Order: sequence, then structure tokens, then C-alpha cells
Amino acid sequence: MRIKMQESESQESLDCKKFDLAIIGKAIDDRGYAAVNFIESLSDESFLMKYDADEFIFNIKDDKIDADDVNDYFCRIRGKSVCLEATTLGFVEICLVCRALQFNGFDSITLLYVEPQRYTRLQRTKLLHKRDFDLSDEFPGYRAIPGNTLLLNDRYTQYGVFLLGYEERRLDRALEDYQMIKPSNCSVVFGVPAFKPGWEMDAFANNIRVIRDKNIRGGVLFCGAENPAAVVDLLDEIYCGLKMDERLFIAPIGTKPNGIGAALFASVHPKIGVLYDHPKRKQGRSNQVSKWHIYEVEFGITCV
Repeated sequence: MRIKMQESESQESLDCKKFDLAIIGKAIDDRGYAAVNFIESLSDESFLMKYDADEFIFNIKDDKIDADDVNDYFCRIRGKSVCLEATTLGFVEICLVCRALQFNGFDSITLLYVEPQRYTRLQRTKLLHKRDFDLSDEFPGYRAIPGNTLLLNDRYTQYGVFLLGYEERRLDRALEDYQMIKPSNCSVVFGVPAFKPGWEMDAFANNIRVIRDKNIRGGVLFCGAENPAAVVDLLDEIYCGLKMDERLFIAPIGTKPNGIGAALFASVHPKIGVLYDHPKRKQGRSNQVSKWHIYEVEFGITCV
């Protein structure tokens, strides 16, 4: 798999082609609206896509599609150029669409992502809470991802990779809910360099207690917060280094570009498990627009 990355301070400076189809999610903040407007202006057609984690169903335009039937659904767009608007789409939508396109013979796909100028913080007066962010309304809980189910049993040792963001409760809940996961066999990945200088300290500070209290000892690793290619390379290296009795699972609970890397990797490796808690993103979770990113992905498997 090859990922060509382009970064720009504005949409006007992007070198971006036209698309037959844009797949978008629901816009909830400034960057989401800007990203959707931009990609729709470059596309002949667009449609809204949303995954229902309770029912394992995709809402696509006016259709309700069972998650197991996504591959068949996307057969109808074979031969079209497709862009995923990753700012508004969630992890599951990105992962399963990428898998469906590969299944249907697509050689490549383009993704758009727009950074926020700032995230919304909780209104607290105490200095202790200055790093708290107000990003999600709720977390329905960790549930299986169709095609990448995490199977915990005594036959294999699970090696976990948690891609971390600002919300410490996501890591804490995963290890509380899945007692069979051994923290000593888990690594954590921080988005460094961060979108903006100093933001990495928020992620460190918000997760260090859980890392220490749960005794996570598999290592602390780093990938650029805006760099899905680095995530794919890191996961590929870990995956290819597993022992015969080890299985890999990933928990993409960090930045969206890191989640894109995890989704791309998972889409070509059905044997790995994915642990994901399906957060319901908060309206107005960020303000204004920062850098624009185009990721052009050529599919292929580097390690089997």
C-alpha cells in the first residue's frame, strides 16, 4: 500500500482532481462544513453515509444496508473515481468502504481531512482540568467491527496497539471491559508531532495515569498526528514481527489521520482485531479551520 500525502494551509492551494463520487458524513463543526462544501464542488455526485453500531447497519442515502452486504452495494460504482471525506466520516465507515472498494477491484482511493484550528474544552475553573476536552457526547461502548472481530481466547496471545488521543476514559474503559487483554502485551501510540505545538502534552497528560495504573508495558510509540502512512508502516512492522502464537488487535482512539491509517491497515488484514467504542461526536466539537490534507492511497498488501 502506498499513500501519497499533500498538505496545504488552504483549500485553494490543494492540487486536487475531480471525482465521480464523494462519500461524506454529517458535518458538525466549521471544518466539517468547509470540507463537505469543498469536496462536493469537485464531485459529480455525493452521498451521506452513517454507520449504526447498535444495528450493524449502514444508512446510505435512502438505503439501509447490512454491514455484511457493503461489498455488494459498492459493486455498482465499480470504475468510478471516489473520494472519502474523512473529516466527517467515522472510523468504521472509512474502514469498511476501503475494504469494499478493494473487494470490487479498485486500485486507489482519495481521502480528504481538515484539521481544526482549536478543539472545544470543558468549562472548568480549576487548573487541574485545563486539559479537558469536550469532544464526544457519549461512548456507546466497544463493539465488534464487521470483518475485524476481536476474538479473545486462550489459544492465542493478543498483542494490542492503542492509538491515543485526548480522552483518557476511552483507554481506561477498554482495559476495564476486556479483562483478558494483558496490558503487558500492549503498546500505546501518540500523535507526535501533533497538529499544533503543545497539543501532544495534552494527550500525554490525559493518558499517563491509565498507562501507569494499568501497567501498560509494551512500549510508547509515536506517529505524526496527521500521518496515516506512518501508522500503516508501524502496524505493518509490528504485524510482521508477531510470533506464531500471537495475534494483533488495534484500538484507533486517537487522531482521525491515525485512524485512517488504522482503517486502511485493517481493511487489508481481516485477521487482525479492531477494538472501537463508536463515540458520538459532539456538535461544535472544534472551531474554525486549520490545515487541509489529501491522502491518495494505492491499495496493496506489503506483508501477509
